[in-house]
Formats: sequence, C-alpha cells, structure tokens
Amino acid sequence: MNYFLDKLKQYPVAVFAVLAILLCVGAIVLRGGAVDELTVEEQELSSRLRTIGSNIKNSKNLEEDVAALDVYVAAINERLFNRNQRSINTDFFYSFEDELDILISDVSQIGSMDAALDRGGPNELKLYSAISYDVKIEGNFQEILEFLHQVHSVDALLRVAEFEVSKATGRGASPEELSARLRIIAFASKE
Repeated sequence: MNYFLDKLKQYPVAVFAVLAILLCVGAIVLRGGAVDELTVEEQELSSRLRTIGSNIKNSKNLEEDVAALDVYVAAINERLFNRNQRSINTDFFYSFEDELDILISDVSQIGSMDAALDRGGPNELKLYSAISYDVKIEGNFQEILEFLHQVHSVDALLRVAEFEVSKATGRGASPEELSARLRIIAFASKE
C-alpha cells in the first residue's frame, strides 16, 4: 500500500487527470439522456421562435385587412336571399319576364338542396345556406340564352345547377319555341 501511495505522490498531475477523466465520464453517462432531451427542446423552441417571427411579419396591416374583409362580407350579405321571404324570392324570378320578353310558366322552391352543398358534401356551406328553385321558361333559343345571361349577371348569388331544354308543346307553339327547365341554387343567409 505504501508503494501505491508513493507513486500517487510522485505523479500528482497524472492522478488529478485520471480523476478528472473519471468524473467527466461519469457526468456524461449520468447526463447523456438530458443532453438529448435538451437538444430536442432547443430545436422545438427555435422552430416556435421562427413561427412567431413569421407571424409578426405577416400580421402587418392586419387591421386594414380585417376592415376590407368586413366590407366584402357586408357586400355578400346584401346579395343573399332570405328563406323566410318566399314571395319576394319567387317574384325575383318572375321579374325577368318584363325585362326579357320571356314567359316564365312556373317558379317553385324545392325542399331538397344540392347534395354537394349539403352537410358532409364536398362543397359544404358553413357560413351560408342555399335555396333550390325549379324554374320553367318558354321562349326561343335567343330568349333562353338571354335569360341564362341575366341570371348569371344579377347581383344575387345564383348558380344554375341543372338545365334541360325541349321543344315547346301546346297550343299555338311555333316550331322555334322551346321550353326549358332550370334548377337554380340561390345562396341565402344561414338558418
């Protein structure tokens, strides 16, 4: 034992170095898992910091954008049909008779909505609802095209979902007279 102590006294730097190495190896073994966890946490925090910086940059002029969107939403709401105003909605379609010199023989509100717009459909309406109308018109080809153009260009938000044309039948129907049935979907305020 004296021999061992003599050697330790003879080489104190080497003993200190060995002890330091043993302490470092022990620290690495004991703290190895914590370093990995802290590295992952540092990466996550850096990613969040970059996202926050990007959000700050993108939020520039946010108040003006919200005001502009409010104007657009108000413009859309003015153009919507009201489901409770059934006679006004039906009158809307009959008003085309005077403008286009076309005969609208029937306008009826259909209970079923387009399956694509219904709940769970690919184009599900979340902020608005839709009203389906079955419209039957009679006129020549040019008049029917003018009616379709007028439906397309009015302020109300309308879409022609189905269009069926046939030769007009009945008394006094000339050879160029056609009968058309359209299913028109009008966007309405949410129920």
